[in-house]
Amino acid sequence: MLVVLSDLHLTDGTSCETLDSGAFRIFSERLQDLAVRASWRSDGQYRPIPRIDIVLLGDVLDIMRSSRWLIDGAKPWGSDSTAEFTQRVGSVVSGILTRNLETAAILKSLSRRQTIRVPAMASDGKPTFEDDLQPVPVRIHYMVGNADWPLHLADPEMSRVRGSIIEAFGLNNTPGKPFAHEPLEDTTIQAVLQQHRVFARHGDVFDPLCFTGQRDRCSLADIILIEGLTRFRFEIQHGLGQQLPASCQLGIQELDHVRPLVMAPICLRQMMKISCPVTSLQFEIKNCWDRVIEQMMPLIYRIDRESPLGVRDLEEMGSLLKFRCQDNDGWGERMMNWIRKQGVQKSLSKRALDESEFRNRRAKHIVFGHTHSDETVPLDASFADGFMLSQLYFNSGTWRRVYTPTCGTESWREFLPSEKMTYLTFYCDDERQGAAYEVWSGILGTAPSPIRRIRVDSAQSAMTPKSRHVQSAPLRYPAKSMNLGGHSIPAPPTAVPSIPSTPVRPANERVPQNP
Repeated sequence: MLVVLSDLHLTDGTSCETLDSGAFRIFSERLQDLAVRASWRSDGQYRPIPRIDIVLLGDVLDIMRSSRWLIDGAKPWGSDSTAEFTQRVGSVVSGILTRNLETAAILKSLSRRQTIRVPAMASDGKPTFEDDLQPVPVRIHYMVGNADWPLHLADPEMSRVRGSIIEAFGLNNTPGKPFAHEPLEDTTIQAVLQQHRVFARHGDVFDPLCFTGQRDRCSLADIILIEGLTRFRFEIQHGLGQQLPASCQLGIQELDHVRPLVMAPICLRQMMKISCPVTSLQFEIKNCWDRVIEQMMPLIYRIDRESPLGVRDLEEMGSLLKFRCQDNDGWGERMMNWIRKQGVQKSLSKRALDESEFRNRRAKHIVFGHTHSDETVPLDASFADGFMLSQLYFNSGTWRRVYTPTCGTESWREFLPSEKMTYLTFYCDDERQGAAYEVWSGILGTAPSPIRRIRVDSAQSAMTPKSRHVQSAPLRYPAKSMNLGGHSIPAPPTAVPSIPSTPVRPANERVPQNP
């Protein structure tokens, strides 16, 4: 039995939150049930499965989402000292493992503590529920994606970092070898996939924003994440943290979940209409964002000259990212047009048709991750010797928060959050009574935030009388490090020098009638 999951995005807590460990308890319980069901064979007999293989298909540890990268020193886009970069990665990984101790312990218990147990088989081919349960060996294999690509580096010093991850999660990977990005790079993973007639990769190779043509270097998305969004939140927290409403701080923190990341300023604009009705504060937030983008773009141009990032029209992107270069009408559509010009696709199902394992019929199932959108798409059905071969594409979704737009008008749409959890199960031979695969996708609606938000809607009709201007309600300003409705707003690293902000006008502006 093979289980595939990806995009856990476990962080060190300095940038954003990840799913609670309770989600992985649910996974452990489901795996126990799957093992028992898989032990029933197509001939009606019960025979315990010999082993379970779990493939973590990339973006498990989110090494790029850490404010530690803002501290002076080695950066993902080039360091003079390899040892310094490895040390920085080790620091981030150590923070991730410390932050997710319970999650790591749950996964480790699957492989090292014989958590998964099933009944033994009686002489009549039935399970013996009255006897002690017998353990099922579990092997966990780690592959990298675009958020944890440093673990793919062949640097011997990186082996120590990989060793700490192997120990924490109970992985089957070899400490001295880089974690695989392609199945061919790990013979054990390749053998497991072939046994189940599955071909799997993370899928970042199809996203030019997250892949430059080789997996041992950073991408445009890494630079925008660190020098764009992370630095923006740091400056906001230090410059305006005492003046912003709590709901606005929470909204800025949640921008991390926007995909693709270049859509962040458009979501920021929508968020400010709800959570920050004070015009002067909106002005300061927009200025702060534009200032960060102007500081980031020369870095992107320099890196692209030294080693092309594989992205076209960087100048247009720089303009699209800034508030002052756009009007409200059509900004999102222009950004989506730029994204489409890069070849970014919402679904990777058509990319599966180009895989050699699909064309030569060796793989029945093509599995990608990366998009955070779980999918099951029939690809083809071929006939030979009286048998039919059905080939399908699967996307393994994500294990983090996802924002989905409401069905509102084009001029106004809310984004509602939910926690998503998806895993894929593939059976071989006569497991699960001959079934080929099983998909489980869970969605947990997040609890509404207790933070009061203010929304001012425009008039519904031209005949509606104009409302009088009203003073904005008194705001309770939060501290710079606090907990908002279950989501922590982390304080920035103390080692980063504070960047002075521009003076803020008194927050006594009137609420506009047509925001």
